[in-house]
Amino acid sequence: VPDNVYLGAWFPQPSVVAKSDLFIHHGGNNSFCEALRFGVPSLIMPYCWDGHDNARRAEETGVGNHIGRDGWTEGVLERAILGLLADDAMRARLKDNAAQMALKPGTDVAAEAILSLIRM
Repeated sequence: VPDNVYLGAWFPQPSVVAKSDLFIHHGGNNSFCEALRFGVPSLIMPYCWDGHDNARRAEETGVGNHIGRDGWTEGVLERAILGLLADDAMRARLKDNAAQMALKPGTDVAAEAILSLIRM
């Protein structure tokens, strides 16, 4: 196994996404938001509900691309991966977006909302 490959029974997904150059995923909201949070391009292979919507949003906003789950070839996958890895403008957009997301107090706001319910 190469030095940059880690084997394990389980890894918290954000810890993997944070160290990735590209994130291939199904397009679920958590996966898509983690890619945005860490400034990682998404190659989305949707199969249901939010995945199709997020795949479309990724392309429309220039933060990723998508290919179908069925019928793709090795060549299609390779071109999609290499295209995303070579897109410097996309990487710059993602870096800026990740910096903006890091400034937002979402976790603090959510925690306070939960605590306010408990205090009732």
